[in-house]
Amino acid sequence: MLAIAVTLSGYASVDRHLPAGLSLRLGTVNAEGMVIGQGGDVGSVKLGRLSTIIKPVSVPTSAPVSHSATTYTVGDGEDLNAVAAKFHVSVESIRWSNFVTLSSAAVNVNRGDTLVVPPVKGLAVATKEGDTPSKLADTYHTDAASIVDYNYLRTDANTVLVPGTWVVIPNGQGPTIAPIPPPAPVRVAAAAPSASSQGSAGYTVGSGGTAAAPAGGNRFAYGYCTWYVYNRRPVPWLGNAWEWYGQAQRAGWATGATPRPGAIMVTWESGFGHVAYVESVAGDGSWTVSEMNFRGWGVVTSRTIRPGGVPLIGFIY
Repeated sequence: MLAIAVTLSGYASVDRHLPAGLSLRLGTVNAEGMVIGQGGDVGSVKLGRLSTIIKPVSVPTSAPVSHSATTYTVGDGEDLNAVAAKFHVSVESIRWSNFVTLSSAAVNVNRGDTLVVPPVKGLAVATKEGDTPSKLADTYHTDAASIVDYNYLRTDANTVLVPGTWVVIPNGQGPTIAPIPPPAPVRVAAAAPSASSQGSAGYTVGSGGTAAAPAGGNRFAYGYCTWYVYNRRPVPWLGNAWEWYGQAQRAGWATGATPRPGAIMVTWESGFGHVAYVESVAGDGSWTVSEMNFRGWGVVTSRTIRPGGVPLIGFIY
C-alpha cells in the first residue's frame, strides 16, 4: 500500500506542476520521464526527485525597452539640452523629429511645448502618402531592414505604409538644421554709394543691372532679391534669402565658396539674407552680380565684389 501511495503522489505532482509535453508516456521509459523521476534540468527549470521544482523560471526585473516615440510636454526651466539629456538622445534627434517648428538652431523650446522624442539616436517621423520603409531609408540615410525590424513592421521594405503612422528611424539623419545667423550688418539702401563708386564693404556698385522677365511659377514677392534671382534661375524651394543655401543642399544642388558665372550668391547682407545672380568672374577673383532691392525696393543694380568683400554664406551652382 505504501508503494502505491508514493507512486500516485509522484504522478499527481507531475500533472500539477509541469507542461503536458513533459508528462510520462505509457510504454517504454523515455528521457523526459527519467528527468522527472530522478531530477535534472528542463530548460530554465531545475527539478528534484519526483518532479519537485527547486528553481523556478526567471522573471525579468526591468521593463522592456520601448520602440515607440514619446510625446513630451516641456517643463519649467527646460530647454532642448535638458530634454535631450532626460531621454538620452541628441538635440539633433529632437529637432529632426519636430522639424516643422525646430528647423533652425536659433529656435529653442518653452514651457508647455509638446515634443515628439525618439527612443534612440535617429528620429521619429509621421509617414506620408506613398511612404515605404525603402523610401524612408533613402530619405534619412539608413537601411530599410533596420526600420522594419525596429518598428516590428509586419511588411517588407517596399510595402506602402499607412499615412500618419509614427515610425522610428534608428540612426537616421534628418534635414540640415539652419545655423544661428550672425548679427546682421548694416545694409546699404537709400544711402548706397553712387554709380561706379567704391563701396566701403568691399564692392563697387553700378547704376544698372540685367533686367529679367518674370518666370513662370515665381511665388516670391515682387521687388525683393528672391523674386529677381528666381527669374534668372528658377529654384524649387521657398523661404528667406539666407535659407536658400541650406535649401539647395537638401534639394541636391551643388554648393561651394567659389563664384561661377550663372551661380546664385547667398549672403548675410540683411536680417533676411540676400541673394544675387553672378554675371561674370574676373581674373583677380572678383565677381560681378546683378540683383534687386540692394539699393532700394524693386531697383535692379549691379555690383563688382572683391573676395572677402561681403558676409558670404556661399554659392549655389
